[in-house]
Amino acid sequence: MRIIYIPGFGEKANIFEKIAPHIAAEESLFLDNWELLGNKVQNGIDVLQYATELVALYQINEKDIIIGHSMGGWIALHIKHLTHCRIVQIASWTNPDRLILPISNPKLIYFLTKTGLYLNRFTQQYVIKRGYKDKPSEAIFTETFERLIKAPKNNVINQLRLILTPIKAEITVHPDLRIHAKRDKVIRPPREPFHEVSGDHFTLHTQPAEVYETIEKWLSS
Repeated sequence: MRIIYIPGFGEKANIFEKIAPHIAAEESLFLDNWELLGNKVQNGIDVLQYATELVALYQINEKDIIIGHSMGGWIALHIKHLTHCRIVQIASWTNPDRLILPISNPKLIYFLTKTGLYLNRFTQQYVIKRGYKDKPSEAIFTETFERLIKAPKNNVINQLRLILTPIKAEITVHPDLRIHAKRDKVIRPPREPFHEVSGDHFTLHTQPAEVYETIEKWLSS
C-alpha cells in the first residue's frame, strides 16, 4: 500500500512529520507543490489539470491512498475523480464556499499577491493576533506564512490558482474520510459528516495523535 501525502497552500512535507511515522505503509511519498508548480507563470492552470499531471507523473491508481491537508485535500479530491483511489481530507474542502477568504475576487487576490500587498509581515502579524497568538499552532502558522512572504510570487500565485480557478468538470466523488476542527479559521467545517478533532487548521501538527489514530482506525476497518 502506497500513501501519498499532499501539503496545503504554502506548506512543505514537514506539515505531516508528526502523523506520517504512525501510519503504516509499504511506501510513503511526500509531494512538494512548490517544486512541482515552479516559478513560471501558469495562467491556465487549475486543480484538475494539476491533478492530471500528478496522476501521470507518479502513476497514481486506485490502489493508492492520498492524505491531503487543506489545499492538498482539494487536490486529492480531483485525483480521486481521475483514479478512484481512496483519500483522506484533513482541514480541507469539497465545496469552495467553505473557504474563508479575505477577498472574493481572484484577480484582485493575484494582484495583491504579486505586489506584496497581501502576503506581508503586517498581514502575518494581524492574522496571528486575531487567531494564533499564544496557541500551539502559532509556530507552524508563522513558518508557513513566512515561506509565502519570501517565496517567488509566481509560485505562490500558481498555488492560489489551484484554489481559486473554477473548473468545468462535475466532480461527483467524495472523500473516504474527512477530519476537521470546528475552530478552523481557514476552512469552515464540512456540511457532510466528518470526524471532529480539537485545535484549529493545523491540528495534524498540534494534536497529531487525534489525527493519526483516526486514520489508522479507518485504514484497519
